[in-house]
Amino acid sequence: MMLELHNVTIEGLFTRLSATIADGQMVGLQGRGKTTLLRAIVGLIPIDRGHICIDGELLTPESAPYFRRFMAYVPQRLTVPEGYTKVPTDYVELVRRAVESGKQLLVIDAPFVSLDSEEQQTVARLLIEAVQQGRLVLTVMNPLNDNYIQL
Repeated sequence: MMLELHNVTIEGLFTRLSATIADGQMVGLQGRGKTTLLRAIVGLIPIDRGHICIDGELLTPESAPYFRRFMAYVPQRLTVPEGYTKVPTDYVELVRRAVESGKQLLVIDAPFVSLDSEEQQTVARLLIEAVQQGRLVLTVMNPLNDNYIQL
C-alpha cells in the first residue's frame, strides 16, 4: 500500500503538506494537527486543499468507506455509547486487534500516551511486528524510530 499526501492543507493547522509513505514503514507525526490529519487520512473529515491518494487512487468522502476496508484506526480516546459493552476500551487491546486484523494501513493515534512502561513495550512490539509484516503504520509521536513528518 502506498499513501500519498499532495499539498494537503487543513486551515489553521498546516499548509501544503506532501509526503509519500510505503508499506513496511512506520512514520510518526509531529506538530500541530496530528490527530486531525489522521482523521482525514481515514476519511472521517475533509481536507481544505490538496489531495490524499491510496495506491494511486484519490481518497474522497465517497471513496473513504472503500479504503477503510484496508485500514485499522485506533483513536487516542475511545468513548463507548451507553449500553454498548462488546467494544474493548483497553488501548493495548485495541492496538493488538488492529495489528491482528491484517489490514495494510494501521493508523494509531498517540500510542504511547497514558500507558505504563509495560504497556508501552507491548504496543511497541505490536507495531514493530506489523512493520516487519510489511504493513504501513502511521502514528502520532512515534518514539520507536526517527521517521517523522513534521506538520
